[in-house]
Amino acid sequence: MISERAIFRLRPRYRAQLDNPVGLGLIKPGNPTVSQLVIQEMNARGHRLAAQVRADNHSWLAPWEAGVALDYPAEDMHLRAFIRRSARLVRIGRYYPFAVWADGKLVGQVSIGDIALGAAHSGNLGYWVSEEYSGRGVITTAVAMVLDLCLGAPRLHRVEINVRPENKASRRVVEKLGLRFEGRKQNFYYIAGKWADHIGYAATAEEIPEGGYLEQLKRRVCFKKQESLGVAAEDEG
Repeated sequence: MISERAIFRLRPRYRAQLDNPVGLGLIKPGNPTVSQLVIQEMNARGHRLAAQVRADNHSWLAPWEAGVALDYPAEDMHLRAFIRRSARLVRIGRYYPFAVWADGKLVGQVSIGDIALGAAHSGNLGYWVSEEYSGRGVITTAVAMVLDLCLGAPRLHRVEINVRPENKASRRVVEKLGLRFEGRKQNFYYIAGKWADHIGYAATAEEIPEGGYLEQLKRRVCFKKQESLGVAAEDEG
C-alpha cells in the first residue's frame, strides 16, 4: 500500500519565508505574536493539520464555506481521499496548496485550484485564516507571497479571486493587493446552503507590480508612514 508521504512528488516543495513581518509593517502587532511567516506547499501532514484548524474554527469559517448542492454529484471529501486526490493534482500541475505558518504554527491556507493549462494557464485562488490571526494582515501577506511564487511563467499566466460581496475582510485582501475588479457573478458558488453571488478580481502576469506583490505591500506601508509623518508635522506647525 502506498503511504500518504509517498504519493506527494519527491521534490523540494515551493516555499517562501518572511522574517520580522511586524517590524516591516506588514502585520499588525498583537497576540499571538508573529516573528516569522512562512508559506509552504502542503504535504499530507499539512493537510491533516489544516483540517484540524478548520474544525477548530468552524463557526468562524462556516458562513463562507463553499459546498456542493444536493442535486449535484460530490467527490469523496473524507480526509484520506482528499489528500490522495490533492497529491495527484499537485503532481500534474493542477493544484497549488500552501499552508500558512506563523512561528511554526499552521494558521491558514492559500490555494490555487481549478487550474487550466494549455492556452490558459490560469487558476482560482482561495484563502482562509484562523480567527485568532484574522484582521492583522497575515493572510494578505501570505496571498502576496503565493502570487509572487505562482503568477508568471512557467506557472500561471492568470489568477482569479472570487469573494462574497458581504465578506468585507476578504474583499480588503484583494483591494490591498490592488487586483483588478472584474464584476459581479450571479449565483456563482454554493455557500452555506444556497447559491451565492460573488465579485471577481483577477491579475495576469503582465499586471505584476514592480518587484512583486510583497514589495508593493511594503511600499504601501512606507507611503502610509510618510503620510502620517506629514500630517503630524502639519499639526505641530
